[in-house]
Amino acid sequence: MQNSIGSILQQWRKQRRYSQLQLSLELGISSKHVSFIETGRSMPSREMILKIGAFLLLPKREINRGLHAAGYAPVYTDLPTEYEGLKPVFAAIDHMIESHMPYPALVLNQFWDVVKVNGSAKKILFELGYSGHENLIEALIDDDPKTSKIINWHESVLSVLSRLRQEIGMMGGSDRLEELETRLSVRLPANNNVINMSEKQLIPSTKFRVADSELSFFSIISQLSTIQDVTVSELKVELMFPADEITEAYFRKLE
Repeated sequence: MQNSIGSILQQWRKQRRYSQLQLSLELGISSKHVSFIETGRSMPSREMILKIGAFLLLPKREINRGLHAAGYAPVYTDLPTEYEGLKPVFAAIDHMIESHMPYPALVLNQFWDVVKVNGSAKKILFELGYSGHENLIEALIDDDPKTSKIINWHESVLSVLSRLRQEIGMMGGSDRLEELETRLSVRLPANNNVINMSEKQLIPSTKFRVADSELSFFSIISQLSTIQDVTVSELKVELMFPADEITEAYFRKLE
């Protein structure tokens, strides 16, 4: 029953904190009908599954899972990255991260695996000792906060954990991300899970020690959510920007 369309819809509803009555009002159907769908006494139409998915802002992969469980064909593609029709998208991503030079930029998939980096991000990852890791969370887990080149390691990890938990919630759960979140959480001291942010810290930043310099960055993260392909829509493009004049000057020298 865990993979039936009824149990999946119930999981989605509870994840988004809607009662059966609230969801029924939003969908324009009776709460009794919602109950019948969740218990398997009624089979939702393809259109109803899509309507619920759109209203609850579900990821494309989850909507496909629900459609499959109900016996319908998936509505979103899941194409190989070398597919001809996706070339303009990957060309645009390449243009974004290369145009961002001399500042670091990287592309992550939904599990925080590193998909692409520009030259500056490659250098930063090397300086941090993260080059041997395919996954950024794994790199943080293996990093020793006492010797890490991330100066504000504790604060940065708390920020990453906040992002992870938000993503897990939006995805309706993820075994892989939940495992990474658990393993990263235990690296923090017990009962020390609040970001201590100064009132003067208008832009929260990550601070790196690179050679003799202390570099400070904030990030802008873009996602290709409008792309009608499951895997590509899950990619995140992270553009890192200097948070102070010292960092700005450091990178301008590299141009």
